[in-house]
Amino acid sequence: MQHHWPTAEPQYEPDYNVLARRLPRLADEPYEGGAWVVVEPGTTMSEHVNPGHETEIFFFLDGAGVMRVEDQHYQVGPGDVVIIPPDHKHSLTNEGTSPLRSLALWWGAENENEEGR
Repeated sequence: MQHHWPTAEPQYEPDYNVLARRLPRLADEPYEGGAWVVVEPGTTMSEHVNPGHETEIFFFLDGAGVMRVEDQHYQVGPGDVVIIPPDHKHSLTNEGTSPLRSLALWWGAENENEEGR
């Protein structure tokens, strides 16, 4: 199956302090939700714990920064992948001079109302 998501500009999400473009939920796909995420230079994604005991994975495409998961700090850039286990607080800081872009997918929420966040 192939699907093309529109290239519309991401919108500001105040709860997370990032720009994001939500991905539609496709029938029979393994993820419950996803988004293209953009963290502007000098900006930090708000620290948070995913709802409903979700697992989340970030695939980094452009830029440079630091992903914090609990007490761990990971330098991230193109080609890096970070998995956020359920109930782990995390944040993402852009330490570069260009936008830090990633694709985030999440799954495993116990409450179906949390799927779309």
